[in-house]
Amino acid sequence: MVKAPKTRRKREPRETHERQEPEVLEPAPLRPRYSLTHRGGEIERHGDPKLAELLASALVASEDAPDDELTHGFHSHPARMHPALPAKLIPELSERDSIILDPFCGSGTVLVEALAHGRRAAGVDLDPLALRIAETRCALRDPASRARFGRTLHAIALASEDRVRMREKVEVPISRAERAYYDPHVMLELSGLYAEISRVADEADRRALELLFSAIVVKFSRQRADTNEELVKKRIRKGLVTEFFERKGEELLLRWAALYEAVPEGTDPVRLWMGDARRLPDLLGRRFSASLVFTSPPYGGTYDYARHHARRHAWLGLDTSGLRAHEIGARRNLSGQAGARKRWDDELHAVLSAIEGVLSRDGKVLFFVGDAEVARTRVAADEQLLRLAPELGLSLLAGASQPRPDFHGGVPRREHLILMARTR
Repeated sequence: MVKAPKTRRKREPRETHERQEPEVLEPAPLRPRYSLTHRGGEIERHGDPKLAELLASALVASEDAPDDELTHGFHSHPARMHPALPAKLIPELSERDSIILDPFCGSGTVLVEALAHGRRAAGVDLDPLALRIAETRCALRDPASRARFGRTLHAIALASEDRVRMREKVEVPISRAERAYYDPHVMLELSGLYAEISRVADEADRRALELLFSAIVVKFSRQRADTNEELVKKRIRKGLVTEFFERKGEELLLRWAALYEAVPEGTDPVRLWMGDARRLPDLLGRRFSASLVFTSPPYGGTYDYARHHARRHAWLGLDTSGLRAHEIGARRNLSGQAGARKRWDDELHAVLSAIEGVLSRDGKVLFFVGDAEVARTRVAADEQLLRLAPELGLSLLAGASQPRPDFHGGVPRREHLILMARTR
């Protein structure tokens, strides 16, 4: 794990927490959390033995590899793919300079590993925040750019501390409803910090600083956690928001340096599009052609991505109407509703059709998918994919499946790596 160095300024003593509080807020790097644990059961293999063994070895690697390398650990995102999967599979399933597309790129795990292996990476997502996270994680910052960002980061932290010390009033840029998620002194410190970020002239630095702010905002809200909107008490001393922001910024600088060193010289920057994965040919253009589509679509009925980042969407002023209207696999649309199973089939069928439309003649499609929960019924993701794919000209090359314990204590569900190719 990359750790940020300690800052040089002397800090005030930290207040202690009451016993009933859910967590201790300390300015230390955050460990990522994934949808399922990485200690799974026996792996089932299907199709070509050599390819199936490759897929199985990637599942094993995700159990034992470090969680946090390069820029992967920057900013939380629900159900993130373990970076060991693309790190293991991209060099085996693609050539240098080939185009790798992730039509559900989320926060950019596949894209970061594609960059690190010298591939030309392209990502699509409906969530504007996810694309902003991917943009920041995939930024190829040279030493001069990092030095400039570091100077700006520390200047902002000093200005924010001055605001806190002087009790300077500031306009709060979020709605009254959103303010209920913050203690008044925390909300004012966040608002002052965001005001300082807004003054940064360099657009790339400002956008990255906004994402750095986004990475900490839920931590300092009254919301229990990213996936739990329950309001709880948190005792947060004045100045801790700014301290945490600065430390996370120093951590990001170290991660950017690691990525910059890992990416082969001459590798193209990542290309990102905001849009619906069911419209890939229209979105990317008819001349776009991917040699490997490597993606992890939403696990049906598991998350509502439109709600997950609500606090962050509000601060950054992001328009999520497209995400709310067109998000596929959303729990709100597949839980207990008539026709939910057909809806999930139709959504996934449309995705497969769009992928086929941008896949090169000899291209491959690699899905990392988990079993769905549709209308209170478990739907095997591998069986669903292999039932829908043949009519679209895609067939199984190999597969590897493994049961994984659910964080919420439910019945274990399986996760699958499914490798397909054209049949026509």
